[in-house]
This record gives sequence, structure tokens and C-alpha cells, in this order.
Amino acid sequence: MIFAAAAALNASTTSFAELITKIMSNPTAAVAVAIQFLLGLAAGYYTAKIAKYVVGLVIVFIIGALIGAWGTAGSVESAVKEITRNWEQIKPLIWQLVQVVGTILVGPTALGFFVGLALGVLRR
Repeated sequence: MIFAAAAALNASTTSFAELITKIMSNPTAAVAVAIQFLLGLAAGYYTAKIAKYVVGLVIVFIIGALIGAWGTAGSVESAVKEITRNWEQIKPLIWQLVQVVGTILVGPTALGFFVGLALGVLRR
């Protein structure tokens, strides 16, 4: 968002401080940054509250996948080979997902998310 705001302001800034000053001088950009921060804060807070359930669900799925691979493979060695082969197919997809999420969560939303995550963890 900060980079988009800089482009919207036709700013050729040389420092972060100048960029913040220009954003704060434009009420529309300042409100957009504040709203993004608050949305990130809410997302981080609620993520911290549901994290244990999400982690538990992921663990159940992983255990189920391991047992399924073991059951169809017939032996532990065959299961490990099957899981390794499947991992090599899924790994590029996971990396792309990480890159997309990293691109989306920039600027005020990411800052708000991490602040909200910290607040959610501390308020348990």
C-alpha cells in the first residue's frame, strides 16, 4: 500500500520519512493506510485466537496423509518414497502460495497483522 500510495501521489521520494510525510499530507492516503493497519490488526488478533485449532487441524491432516501413504505402500520404506515423491510435486505450489501471501501482506496491513497477533497471544 505504501508503494501504491507513493505512485498515487506521484512521489519520487528518497527516504521512508519523506514518503510518510507525503502520505500524511494526503487525507485519502492517510485514511487508507489507517484502515489497512486496523484490518491487519484484526486479522492478526483473531489468527492468534484460533491458531491452536488451525495447528491441530493441520496435524490431523498430516497424520492422516502419513497413515494413508503407509497403508497403500505396504512398508515404511515404500511410504517414505511415496511421501517424498508427493512432496516434490507439492513443494512448488507451496512456494508460490508463500510468495503470493508475502506480496499481499505488505505495508500497514502486515504491520497491523503482527501487532494484532502479538496482542492476541498476550491477551490469552
